[in-house]
Amino acid sequence: MKILQVASGDFFSTYGGGQVYVKNIVDEMISMQINVCVLSFVSFHHEVKAKQYKGIPLYEIGTGLDEDIEKVIDILHPDVIHTHSHKALVCSIGKRKNIPVVVTSHHGGILCPAGTLLDCDDAICYKHVSINNCTRCCLRNIRTGLYWYPLVSLLSNSEYVKLGHWLQNKPFVPFISPIGGVALAIERKKQEWNTIIEKCTLMIAPSYAMADAMTMRGLNKEKLKVVPHGIPMPDITIQEPTPIQGKLKFFYVGRICYVKGIHVLLNAFHQVLNPDIELHLIGGSGNKGEEKYMKLLQKQYAKDKRIVWHGKVPPTEVYQTIKDFHISSSSSFMEAFGLNISESLAMGKPVLATRCGGAEIQIKDGVNGWLVPTNDASAMKAKIEEIIAHKELIPKMSEQCLQSVVTLPEHCMKLYNIYEDYDKK
Repeated sequence: MKILQVASGDFFSTYGGGQVYVKNIVDEMISMQINVCVLSFVSFHHEVKAKQYKGIPLYEIGTGLDEDIEKVIDILHPDVIHTHSHKALVCSIGKRKNIPVVVTSHHGGILCPAGTLLDCDDAICYKHVSINNCTRCCLRNIRTGLYWYPLVSLLSNSEYVKLGHWLQNKPFVPFISPIGGVALAIERKKQEWNTIIEKCTLMIAPSYAMADAMTMRGLNKEKLKVVPHGIPMPDITIQEPTPIQGKLKFFYVGRICYVKGIHVLLNAFHQVLNPDIELHLIGGSGNKGEEKYMKLLQKQYAKDKRIVWHGKVPPTEVYQTIKDFHISSSSSFMEAFGLNISESLAMGKPVLATRCGGAEIQIKDGVNGWLVPTNDASAMKAKIEEIIAHKELIPKMSEQCLQSVVTLPEHCMKLYNIYEDYDKK
């Protein structure tokens, strides 16, 4: 049985959890001697390029060249496709060629035209995709977009969509083109989702929150499995939990961006007036917007010397970096899973996290971590102060951390069993 993994963008990128996850499972499947191959998307290539990666076929194609996806599928002739991007197109190709297609939902963008599955108050959105429901959120992501909201609200839905079609055929005009194209983008996202739920063989959700979000938007429960992600386990010796001496060190690992709620975490931490704590931020930005956000926060909290910025760390060095820290922090507004939470738990580090969807499947409040509401600096501050006041509990909580961690071999075997089930049908 040959498995094609359709990567989440560039197979070798470490920008987001989806990219890291795909490379992790491919590496593990190679070690398990599973017949696997990879399709990767790279913006600087405009032709199909065949390569070898650890002895398996890896094809790179340019982004936006949809016909090349089908060309590579024809070359590889897989028995099962597991897709992590270009989901609607790959599902359509699989349906047409009678190849089972398994889809993993790595983030809210599978449902949300704004890409985050958050409403304008940064709370998890439970509304169906429509122009009426989604326009304001989409405009918020465009510079000056919200200023245009009263004006575009005067258009009927059909008029707004027609405007998008008309602008498509005109030269790009900053602000005007993206703002005028919002309704069309929303309609396309709705069409994509309908194609996915109609033509996919199986949808994998890494958390129950993500599963609920998809079923309430039309996904048949018979096409759904909840499969928490697995992670590579640390290859360094984990010390036995001992009472904490000296400073209590909180840490965060991941992208420095708005939807991760870093500003909420920093606000909460900064308000805790205790000189014997530190907050270590491990990660960096991935685009100009994130870079601006990070620099703004670094400037805002420059005088708080308890806050330490480490920058980007390769995935292979994360465990070594966090081994001497104590409490992991995750302040995201929404997570489909949260690999950084699993990595922390694997190191015996209790996690302070928001109820962001992916945290709840991994953290038992008061057992291996703590859960607080999203976007609530006051609640986060209060919980930090509680942790400090009862830090003698941390070693006992550390002992419970591994219980909810799924190892990569366990996860890949579960995936392989799923592939086998659908290959036989």
